[in-house]
Amino acid sequence: MMSRATMPNATLRYTPTLAAHRRQSSSTLRPRASSSSSSSSSSAAASAPTAPEDIAAWRAAADVVKDILGDDDDERADTVVAKAFGWRAQGYWRNTKVCEVPNMERIEASLAYLASVGVTRENIGAIVSKQPEIFACDVEQLEAATTHIEKNFFMKRNTSGFVKFVVRVPMALGCNVDCAGEGRACEGECNRCWART
Repeated sequence: MMSRATMPNATLRYTPTLAAHRRQSSSTLRPRASSSSSSSSSSAAASAPTAPEDIAAWRAAADVVKDILGDDDDERADTVVAKAFGWRAQGYWRNTKVCEVPNMERIEASLAYLASVGVTRENIGAIVSKQPEIFACDVEQLEAATTHIEKNFFMKRNTSGFVKFVVRVPMALGCNVDCAGEGRACEGECNRCWART
């Protein structure tokens, strides 16, 4: 099997990073491999937000990430925000969230929900480090996942067992497909399927 880099019709797509945009007036470009045979919507290069209010929302989200992680690294915070809001690989979101501008109300509601089920600030940092997409999940998704964990894994929220489980397997908070449990054929949404937990 040929890798993307050696495929005959491979092209390079460039994506600017917000941290580079902060350091310079013109953004630094980072190569990103893509196939030229992909559709026009997926071949369009993702770029950092350019509207002033979008940049402010991105910076606010990145500041929250830096606070959660206890890290002052702009590049790492931008990477977490980019993965969480669909600006990078779509392994989790599968094009349901593409280049979305961070929404601080949603972020704060999600963090408040995680705290309400017993997850401490330090544990939220571990979860976001392992599965950045959880940072952008709706409270409804987190509630449904918590209910599924309680029902099928026999762990109650606000217990140390529950917290240890979601820190060890943070993808469980983002699961919303259960092919094996519902007796269906694989839907191909393996990054969000309970069968992997």
